[in-house]
Amino acid sequence: MPEITSELLAGLAEESGFSIAERSSIPHREASYEPIPSGLDSRLKNLVQARYPKGLYAHQSQAISSALAGEDVCLATSTASGKSLVFMVAALNKLLADPGSTVIALYPVKALIQDQLEKWEEILKPFGIQHRFIDGGVPVLSRNQIISKARVLLMTPDVAHAWMMSSVSEGPVKRFLDSIRLVILDEAHVYDGVFGTNMAYFIRRFQSMTNRTQFICSTATIGEPKNLMNILTGRTMRVFDESDDTSARPEKTLLLCRSVGGDTFDKTVQLLVQLAELGEGRFLAFGDSRRMVERMVAAALRKRDDSGIDPEIGEEEDGDDKEEEITDLGPPEIMSRILPYRAGYEVEDRKEIQNSLSHGGLSGVVSTSALELGLDIGEIRIVVLMSTPPSVKSFYQRLGRAGRTHPAVCLILDDQGAITSLNEYCRRKMEPSWLYLDNRYIQYANALCAAREHGSIGRSSPLPGVFDNLPADFVRLLLNELDPTEDVPSDLYPLKQRAAAGSPHHEFPIRSQMEQEFKVTDYPGRPFGNLSFPQALREAYPGAIYYYMARPLRVKRFNYRTGEIKVVRSKYWTTKPLAQSMVFPKFPGGILCLAKSDKGFLAEAELQVSERVLGFDEMRGRNKTRYEYGPNSDFCRAPITRFFLTTGVCWYFPEPTLVSEPMASALREAFCILCGVQERELGVGVFHSRQNPIGLQQCKGICVYDSTNGSLRLTQQLASRFVEVIDKACDLQLEYQNTAFDRNLMLLKRNILSLAVAEPSGSAVISGEGDWVVTIAPGEKAMYRSEDGYNEVTVIGTRFTPRGLMIELEPQRDRANGMSWMVAAKCIEPINGVSRQIRLNLMTGQTESISEVVTVSTATSGGT
Repeated sequence: MPEITSELLAGLAEESGFSIAERSSIPHREASYEPIPSGLDSRLKNLVQARYPKGLYAHQSQAISSALAGEDVCLATSTASGKSLVFMVAALNKLLADPGSTVIALYPVKALIQDQLEKWEEILKPFGIQHRFIDGGVPVLSRNQIISKARVLLMTPDVAHAWMMSSVSEGPVKRFLDSIRLVILDEAHVYDGVFGTNMAYFIRRFQSMTNRTQFICSTATIGEPKNLMNILTGRTMRVFDESDDTSARPEKTLLLCRSVGGDTFDKTVQLLVQLAELGEGRFLAFGDSRRMVERMVAAALRKRDDSGIDPEIGEEEDGDDKEEEITDLGPPEIMSRILPYRAGYEVEDRKEIQNSLSHGGLSGVVSTSALELGLDIGEIRIVVLMSTPPSVKSFYQRLGRAGRTHPAVCLILDDQGAITSLNEYCRRKMEPSWLYLDNRYIQYANALCAAREHGSIGRSSPLPGVFDNLPADFVRLLLNELDPTEDVPSDLYPLKQRAAAGSPHHEFPIRSQMEQEFKVTDYPGRPFGNLSFPQALREAYPGAIYYYMARPLRVKRFNYRTGEIKVVRSKYWTTKPLAQSMVFPKFPGGILCLAKSDKGFLAEAELQVSERVLGFDEMRGRNKTRYEYGPNSDFCRAPITRFFLTTGVCWYFPEPTLVSEPMASALREAFCILCGVQERELGVGVFHSRQNPIGLQQCKGICVYDSTNGSLRLTQQLASRFVEVIDKACDLQLEYQNTAFDRNLMLLKRNILSLAVAEPSGSAVISGEGDWVVTIAPGEKAMYRSEDGYNEVTVIGTRFTPRGLMIELEPQRDRANGMSWMVAAKCIEPINGVSRQIRLNLMTGQTESISEVVTVSTATSGGT
């Protein structure tokens, strides 16, 4: 076998159609050792000494000594620097010193728990100490028994928030919380954005339910770890960062690659196949989407020496197109060489991929960011970045997966020219981790959870000091929930109603707002992963070819109500959804702030967002066929719709270039950098409305919106700082050398500066009185909410019946009988700016027009 060198890999890249634009390297570093801390329990010290006869890395020894002294510790050193050993040794020492104590280790994803179980077993077993885990897959009825036996409990934050914190008064949970002496937060850099902000509030709530807890955090190399950990946990930590790292580091060579000519997909596939055929020097390739990862490996599976690969993986035109029930998928033909990896795989499949890569059964894995985390995958010699990483943090996480004990090479495939200088790119500062502690919606959701927790154990006020470094508004909201002295603000009251109807811990998940989850199985019931509703709309809609471990499966049944997706085996074809996204601002009644002139406007407003799949295009080789959903469709008789409420910033000017999606995307990028918001938490969309602040009959504009179902008003600062955001976008375009786009931004700036601040002309709440109700006018479109999700419907009229107020709807194409049908009025939601509403007298049938379109009616206005 050839030796793995940068020259060999550069040659393979060039053979595959790439040129080497630049080379750089991260130099080798020798390890530095120190003796094992003397303060450890003698039994534990002997065990560590036997396993590490040279001693520990100096930073490991110092971190353990700090933990033994009672300090909170943060390890922000590089991959493979021994962070897990530090917190496991500190945990075991604490358990040996106090037989009644317990430890909880929080891991942000289930896969990490499964990966860490063996490591905990290895260190705890010699001392007879029990460890257990609870994640979302563990039945609720068995959790009390598990927690009663565990001295070390591994958990996801999601379950700790939704189950443990809603059960603090139950005996087993209360005893466990009372006995916790150490909290471990692994991969803590994951906690940013909405997830991280909720986590910061959760950690304070958790501390208020425990006693004498110490914290040890493990994180990737990040900027300002001490400040981040203080914001996240409220603790001042002893930090060991990159400057303290004394672990061995082999040299890493970086090769910046550019595609020669087109067909980058084909060239990348060719490179992956050549790397697999090396037979040693296991590789890890990263892609930025699940679809990209699956397609790359599926193409590699079908690569033939005598044929090229079409960008869309296809079957020969004369091939058998019969689809079959899955009898045995069997291993992919290249399984001994390449497999994909992403979130959503079954536990057994994830473990098999990790084990095969760790123990040499695979040459390489093509992964999403799921393998950026510290999963044990053994020695990796080669990393391929199939596109420029989304952040500097991500770049170093991916790079750090290679070169534990041997020199490594990283191939960066930058076909877009995003990296102008590799050396300058490597000197970039890490992006900050963004937490939105001042967001009042997150504050109130957590105040509702904290109030429920305090009430369940009979506590009438918070413990002193626990919430001290959180915003004062949160503490005020919590105190008012524990002892109401003032009204809940009107914009927060809907959250209060949701919490009152159920458990706030389930109404307000720690990671995101609640979405329907889907389980993918074949007809005998064998599982093929899990999907959220947004993921299903992209990957597993009716008729889609859904790829699982690079194997194609046709979606034959899609049931929103039960969360079931049924699949059969398919050919290596691909599908692309016919997607439609529409934004409906609530003009004028939902405007939160406004600036306008006679030509245009800028407004923050309440919105409805509709994301629909209308059908799909199917590619068989180079042949494309379109399938549209409808009454004659073999796959689905109506569009699949995700409909949710949120807020965003909308603007309109007559010039089309100022209200384009590329313009909005550029402003979103600039806003996120300027105001510290994660770009993935904001959406961009076009709106059409016949109601608007400047009185146009029809208005087509653009908006940047909060993509969280229910809204956290993450775009609130965009309206007030719009000119600053434009200036930042201009700076970015100058950096990107996009002068034409820069001119459009300056034109937009002039238009914005011409606007005058105006008071939102909120429409009066028009309600029914006596025999009068406000309803949707006949012939108008609306959204029907049922157990099967949302569907667009057309209203015929409104009637009062013995079953209550009912809305009659026009026949739908997917209803076989072709007749009108009746639904409860509460299930119908008017569409902002589209659904014209009227006042109707139920006794006489008389109607009165409403001059302004409002969304207050007999229908509810809640989210999905």
